[in-house]
Amino acid sequence: MRYALTSAVMCEGIQEEIPLNPTIVFSVGHGNAYCWSAFDQIAQKEIIYHFWYRKDRLVASIKLVLQPPRWATYSSIRLRDADKGPWRVDITDSDNHVLKTLRFSISD
Repeated sequence: MRYALTSAVMCEGIQEEIPLNPTIVFSVGHGNAYCWSAFDQIAQKEIIYHFWYRKDRLVASIKLVLQPPRWATYSSIRLRDADKGPWRVDITDSDNHVLKTLRFSISD
């Protein structure tokens, strides 16, 4: 592996590159859901992806860039009433190998 995923969480927000209020249940009224991931031992610029799935159907594919030597990044979706139910985010490398899967749900 060219780098190490050191931490990944679902959270309600990001402030100064730090995840706020980690959770696995989001209220539609909150407005957004965030997937935050941190990496270390990055030797060169790398590409990762956050793939957002609702009920196993791909909803969003977000390409993110990692910079050496360590990097934290995030992606987000806007929450709507139609989004209620089970979700997951697969964090993958550029070869589509899943580094981590985060499961969460959206409710009222």
